[in-house]
Amino acid sequence: MSPFRDRLRRWLWQRQPLEERCQLSQRRIYLLPTRFGLLLLAVALAVWVGALNYQVSLAYALAFWIASLVLVAVLMAYRQLSDLSLRAEPGAAVFAGERAVFRLCLDNRQPLQRQLRLRLGEGEGEAVDCLLEGGSEIRVELALASGRRGWLALPPCVVESDAPFGLIRAWAVPRLRARLLVYPAPLPDAARGRSGGDDGSGGAARPGGDDFSHLDSYRHGDTPRQIAWKVLARRDVLASKRFVGDSGAEELLLDWRDYGREPDVERRLSRLAWRVEECERRRRRYRLLLPDGEIGPQPRQREQALAALALFGRDA
Repeated sequence: MSPFRDRLRRWLWQRQPLEERCQLSQRRIYLLPTRFGLLLLAVALAVWVGALNYQVSLAYALAFWIASLVLVAVLMAYRQLSDLSLRAEPGAAVFAGERAVFRLCLDNRQPLQRQLRLRLGEGEGEAVDCLLEGGSEIRVELALASGRRGWLALPPCVVESDAPFGLIRAWAVPRLRARLLVYPAPLPDAARGRSGGDDGSGGAARPGGDDFSHLDSYRHGDTPRQIAWKVLARRDVLASKRFVGDSGAEELLLDWRDYGREPDVERRLSRLAWRVEECERRRRRYRLLLPDGEIGPQPRQREQALAALALFGRDA
């Protein structure tokens, strides 16, 4: 694709409104013939010219029949997208460089069966074909490569169809509001991945005990003593009790100041993300200290710590 055409396409897409839910109407659907449709129109024109020269009635009938077929294909292709409702849901947060997944929810309120193809307008990822039955709703996953840390917004999506004849292509480009969080890519830092003293190799140790600390989500391997049975009985949610002395008697301090000589902010964040993952893997108590705040032991500490690293120095 030429650079001018690519810039023009991006400019047109940016003019589309950003919506929570998109209802496709005649003002949002575009129609153009496919290559096969153009070839068939050229054949119809050639047959019509021959009919004019030789006055063959059957040639006239064939030319007008082909033209009528193309007109019917226009209506059928338009019906594939007409009154289709779309909304987007973000997938789970990922680390930078991993595949980010968004889910498109397609709602077909008409009894018509639809044959659709969905892809990201930025040219990333593969197109996904789906068959949407009448009066049903499905979810389709679209994946793209995540770049830098922070919020990743869903790019414009292309919904298209050339069913049932393959002569006319109908498409629409909705811009749906959805975003997911991209964490910094973990960078191994084994020198600070274990507990230590005050020399920046893991943080200060705190005496442990059997005092209750907080409730956390259940992890495979938790003992019956740790399970919060009252929470399970009341809310039907499996949770575990964390104690001050769980996973060792030390609380690791993951301190931003451990990397005072590291000029690259992104490398600092990546090393801290790796240390957070190591603490979670080993079930160690830890406290993340950043210039703009700290995150101590609490429910969903991993998600909050990684989110703080992902949004460090950026607007939420």
